[in-house]
Amino acid sequence: MKKHRCLQGAIIGFGNMAEQGHLPGWLRERRVSLQAVCDPNPARRKRAAQLLPDVRIYSAPADLYARETLDFVDICTPPPFHATLLGEALRHDVHALCEKPFVGTLAELREVRRLAQQKRRIAFPVHNWKDAPILARAIGWVREGRIGKVIHSEFHTLRRRPAAGLTPWRSQTEEAGGGGILLDHGWHAIYLLLNFHRERPRSVSASLCPSPPARRGRAEHTAHLLMRFRDATASLFLTWRADRRYNAARIYGDKGLLVLEDDRIVLRPRQGGARVATYKRPLSHGSHHPDWFGPVMARFLGAVEDRRRAVRELEEASLCLEIMLKGYASARQEGQPVPIPPAKGGNRG
Repeated sequence: MKKHRCLQGAIIGFGNMAEQGHLPGWLRERRVSLQAVCDPNPARRKRAAQLLPDVRIYSAPADLYARETLDFVDICTPPPFHATLLGEALRHDVHALCEKPFVGTLAELREVRRLAQQKRRIAFPVHNWKDAPILARAIGWVREGRIGKVIHSEFHTLRRRPAAGLTPWRSQTEEAGGGGILLDHGWHAIYLLLNFHRERPRSVSASLCPSPPARRGRAEHTAHLLMRFRDATASLFLTWRADRRYNAARIYGDKGLLVLEDDRIVLRPRQGGARVATYKRPLSHGSHHPDWFGPVMARFLGAVEDRRRAVRELEEASLCLEIMLKGYASARQEGQPVPIPPAKGGNRG
């Protein structure tokens, strides 16, 4: 049996997601040894030192790379820093796992892809919502053909307010390096819908509230986005102004229907009886989801061993970014559909 060397890693950005969402997984993983944590915030460095007394603590990535020999970094900073930190890791011949949204512009994406190819390292997104047990089952049933060909899907995310973070990026417009609910929750919803349809959309339209002309520097708190495929559609609705925390989905096929209601999923095939599965923890429970990080971590470590496994994940993040940017462009055009060109080389994306 082949033995694998223990990989040396570091966490960059020790906020709530790193502490509560990622750290428990790394501490359970025998193939990994955490060597360092890097964060510019003194309070967060102090917290890291309390939780990880044997790990070295740094305030700047330059010091981290100068003093550590690393195989990978786990980037958990706010989104405006992702592209820079991904680039730094790859230039130092270090693999990078990065929270969503992966990067913010197509130019940043091209540079990350170029460096990953040049350095023969991987840049890997954290797309953990497809690893939520209830959503993994939904994706599995769709791929098994339980409802036939998907002709329409919907995903709804309702929240009372934005998640509390250590930086204000959720209140900044995308032009200012942040983004509202479309950038925050929308990224997750987009890759989920893509996993239901498994094809590249042909156009995107979106409406935001406040709308771009009425923003006055405010990010959107409510968003609706519609993707059009060759012969199907997908819709997402997101808001921080709801009266409850809640998630729901509908997936319509030509041979059945899937209904997801936060902690319950129902398969209703055209022929045969309904199948119901319930879950103790609702999909909307919590913000950090440490139990969903395990499958992401396993895929990442597998891709470190075989870089070909990272290709699909990076392409999924690439398409999420493209759809996101087209959605914001559509909103600036009062909801007009914005075409999405075919993938280069004819790939489905």
